[in-house]
Amino acid sequence: MSSIPLNPLPPEFQMFFDDPNDPKRPPEEVEVRELRVEPVDTQRIRVYLTLSPYQQRPHINITVWNAQQQPVAELLIVEPVNPRMEFTLYLREPRGGDTYRVEASVQYPPPGFKFQLPEEDGGEVPLELPPMREVTRAETTFTLPAPAS
Repeated sequence: MSSIPLNPLPPEFQMFFDDPNDPKRPPEEVEVRELRVEPVDTQRIRVYLTLSPYQQRPHINITVWNAQQQPVAELLIVEPVNPRMEFTLYLREPRGGDTYRVEASVQYPPPGFKFQLPEEDGGEVPLELPPMREVTRAETTFTLPAPAS
């Protein structure tokens, strides 16, 4: 007797459906399940990030650091809809053959924080984010290919 797989859909379609065996988690229990980087060419990288399912949408900071510990690419994702994400980043002053470090920081506003939007009277929309608290982080490294001679 064969068993039915828990999630018979291909990975590219799984992000559209909740898995009943993997419930959504409160902010304190959200974790990074995958942080993977693949160089696209000598100046671009593709970042794959998967989080555990979440009840509240997080904010995510992704930073790429060169061998001299200087940031060479940064990305802020505000309240992503899906826990599976893929991005292409361009590196500032890329150096083929160098090893880079990628950090992903998952953050939430303080408990109970609510964005205060202006009334319909045309008031200004606040542009600053509240102080965020980090709930988890992950990092990985990659080596950028050297340019072809």
